[in-house]
Amino acid sequence: MILSEHPLAGSLWQAESGKQSEPQALFEAIGSADYLLLGEKHDNPRHHALQTLLIDQTGAQGRKVSLVFEMLEPHHQSDLDLAREMVSDSAGKQMTGSAAYLAELGEKLAWEARGWPNWSLYQPIFASAIKHGMPLYAGNPERDALMAAGREGKLSAQLLDDLWWERTYDEEQSASLTDELVAAHCGMMSAKAVAPMMVMQRLKDAHMARAMRKSRKEQGETALSILIAGNGHSRKDRGVPMFLEDDARVISVGLIEVVRGEEDASSYGAFDPELYDWIWFTPRVDEIDPCDKFREQLKAMQQGSSKKE
Repeated sequence: MILSEHPLAGSLWQAESGKQSEPQALFEAIGSADYLLLGEKHDNPRHHALQTLLIDQTGAQGRKVSLVFEMLEPHHQSDLDLAREMVSDSAGKQMTGSAAYLAELGEKLAWEARGWPNWSLYQPIFASAIKHGMPLYAGNPERDALMAAGREGKLSAQLLDDLWWERTYDEEQSASLTDELVAAHCGMMSAKAVAPMMVMQRLKDAHMARAMRKSRKEQGETALSILIAGNGHSRKDRGVPMFLEDDARVISVGLIEVVRGEEDASSYGAFDPELYDWIWFTPRVDEIDPCDKFREQLKAMQQGSSKKE
């Protein structure tokens, strides 16, 4: 980790007031929420440590709480249900061998094989949730269904069930997501080329929201449903909250890496109450330009293609 000494690193801010706050204020706010969205940069260890802290805090509040993961698909659900049985007994007491089981769970879920960062970063989140008796839910659609939606632009009747797919982007939301996707591909893809990705992004958000609504319905109307997902899915203007009940009490926490030389919290684009309710700044994993990395990957792919020819 780098920039640990940055003035903003470790600080928590309430976006609406624009003021720095203490974690206790966030813990208290969560106490009256229906949904809690915890963003992340997937490979940042500090983000997962903060997520674990927040899950521990909500578990200690005594409410019924469930946890939904962006990283998991419906066919993983049976493994999640089994994990709860294997790791703790009916009283929530940790069973012998539970640590070893959790260490192996990532392999059962093909976590790293599917491209997610090291399982050890996420394992404490699962351990905390199971310790507090929280049901675990897969949030993402199946990869095949996701890819088909991108190619064809339409969804099967089964996938559409209770998806609230009629909620679509308005002009501003569409333009914002288009710009984000073009920038994410370093300007090497046009607005037209990223259109299928917009369908896939919307499907992921709608699918995760459905899992959150379902988890809360199964736990009761006073329960809290928590989402672990990337910051892009956790934002309130066009992310998962777009597919939650209009009157739901939603709290979104953006976990944001600090930037060298940027010491004014309000200068960060994420510092916007329309996006997140709370911003928690953390050190960075690296300062490598993602576009340099993307160009290298593209070059390697092109070279590999040329060799095959």
